[in-house]
Amino acid sequence: MWKHFLTALLATSPISARWVEQQPIEQDYLPASAIRDTLKDNKIIGDVLDDFEPTFYLDIAYPEYHETVLLGNDIPVKHVQHRPTFVIHAINAQSDINLFTDNATFTLALTDPDAKSRNNPKWSEMCHWLLSNLTTDLPGPAPPPPQEPPKLFKVPGELKGYKPPGPPPKTGAHRYVFVLLQGSTHDLSPPKDRQHWGYGEPRHGVRDWARENDQKVVGANFFFAQNKKQ
Repeated sequence: MWKHFLTALLATSPISARWVEQQPIEQDYLPASAIRDTLKDNKIIGDVLDDFEPTFYLDIAYPEYHETVLLGNDIPVKHVQHRPTFVIHAINAQSDINLFTDNATFTLALTDPDAKSRNNPKWSEMCHWLLSNLTTDLPGPAPPPPQEPPKLFKVPGELKGYKPPGPPPKTGAHRYVFVLLQGSTHDLSPPKDRQHWGYGEPRHGVRDWARENDQKVVGANFFFAQNKKQ
């Protein structure tokens, strides 16, 4: 069965994101229930998000170092200093159909709920990235892969530019959580600040922003990273 992919390769400007027909997926993906259980086990659901049933897979890669985000794997900090690439596709056929009938639009967030540390999250959440205006388009060719690591200037669609993870020394492993949101991208309000996403209180962040901007959580992925000095 053919799948539709939403591909964004962020070395290009403006950001290109479209649905592209691909050959059948060879990679084995976890069922939605297993993704949800993993998010619960690592307290992503709880600390960061309310409970939800994932309807989209969110594949994240840092191609410069051939790193892939795999629901809780460890990635060295130096390997995540440039914007990632990402691919989104529906978990079930109904979600795939809805993308075209509803003219779906998406926003992608990256947040750190463990700033300053997981035991002392006084800066959490920290907004590391907020990318909007991701829309379904007519099928067409995917953009070419980046030839060089993307630069960190702000690009169209970014409500908050990519802030590379930089966990402080002796603060243990931080969870870096990618959240896929679905909803209208017209008149979205950027977070007022990165720390606490501008809400001024620990443990506030993407959940508050999504609720305030009428966005629905439809997918998530995460990795761990820590400072070398522990």
